[in-house]
Amino acid sequence: MKQRRIKEGVCILVLLIFVILLMTQEKQSTAEPQAVFEAVQSAMDVDGLAVCKDERIKKEFGIDPRAFDFVGYFASDSIMEVREILLVHLSEESGEQELLDKITSRVTDKAELFSGYAPEQSGYLEKYELLSRGGYVLFTVSDTPDDVVRAFKKAI
Repeated sequence: MKQRRIKEGVCILVLLIFVILLMTQEKQSTAEPQAVFEAVQSAMDVDGLAVCKDERIKKEFGIDPRAFDFVGYFASDSIMEVREILLVHLSEESGEQELLDKITSRVTDKAELFSGYAPEQSGYLEKYELLSRGGYVLFTVSDTPDDVVRAFKKAI
């Protein structure tokens, strides 16, 4: 009788651990990448910004957009403007941590560049947002980064 209760207890414990693991795993979003990109764009003042092509993405971030399922990049052509949105939908083979590291490095370099002569732009860089959720990576430099993040979370 005592062995049976021990076995029942072990089974319940294993089941509980399994349920906790399922609940804490990050779920992949089923949202369409273009719809998510449009949602985050709408949360930011995009006057003077435009969708950028693959060549610009390679130049700015050092990544190959073809290595990902979707890459959307919205930025200014002006070298004096730092506001931007980068949205990446990760593929199975894509390296999330490598992407995050490249973005962080780029922000650091750009912040050093702007700190001496463009304090307003430098202020935007100090409050940038970079997050990974549901198979997406969002990077934004904006005057309203919280609004962009909120729109992103709602869209995915």
